[in-house]
Amino acid sequence: MQRTLRVMHALDIESVELASYRLWDVAVQWYETWELSRGTNAPPTVWEEFSGAFLPHYLPAEIRQARVDRFLTLKQGNMSVWEYSLQFDSLVRYAPSIVDEMSDRVHRFVVRLGPHLINECFTATLLDSMGISRIQAYAQNFEDWQRQQYENRNEGQRKKARSARQPEDFSGDPMPPYLVNSV
Repeated sequence: MQRTLRVMHALDIESVELASYRLWDVAVQWYETWELSRGTNAPPTVWEEFSGAFLPHYLPAEIRQARVDRFLTLKQGNMSVWEYSLQFDSLVRYAPSIVDEMSDRVHRFVVRLGPHLINECFTATLLDSMGISRIQAYAQNFEDWQRQQYENRNEGQRKKARSARQPEDFSGDPMPPYLVNSV
C-alpha cells in the first residue's frame, strides 16, 4: 500500500489517513482503538509509525518471511503462464528489495518460467520497453501459440491415421442390426 500512496505523492501524514479509509471490518476497530491509545495530544501519525503497528498485528514477520521464501522458490512448473503470473504478482510485494528494479523483476520472472519458454522470453527481454506486464503477456501469448501448434500437429496426425486405413480394416457390417421386438 505504501508504494501506491507514494505514487499519489501523499505526505506521510496523508498516507496514514488515506490508508485508514481503506480499512474495513475489524481493521477499522483496531485502527480506532490504536489511535485512541496514542492519546488526545499525540502528534499526527506518520506512515512509519502506522505501518510499524499495523503490519505486526495483521501480517506477522513469520508470515511475511514465509511469503518471501515462497517467492524465492516460485517456479512455473506445471502451472500455466497465467497461473504463474498471478502467483508471482501476489508474492513479489513481499520481496521489494530483491526485485527493486523493473529489470530485476522481469529477469526473476523469466528465469523461473518453464524450459519451453525461457529462451524465447529472454530474447524478448532485450527490448527496452519490456516491463513485467508486457513480458507476462508475451509469455502467455507464446505459450498459447505453442499449445495451438501442438494441437494442430496432433489433429493432422489423427487425420493421417484415419485416411491411411485400408478397406480391409473395416470388417463386418458398419451398422449394427436393429433389434426387432417380436410381438
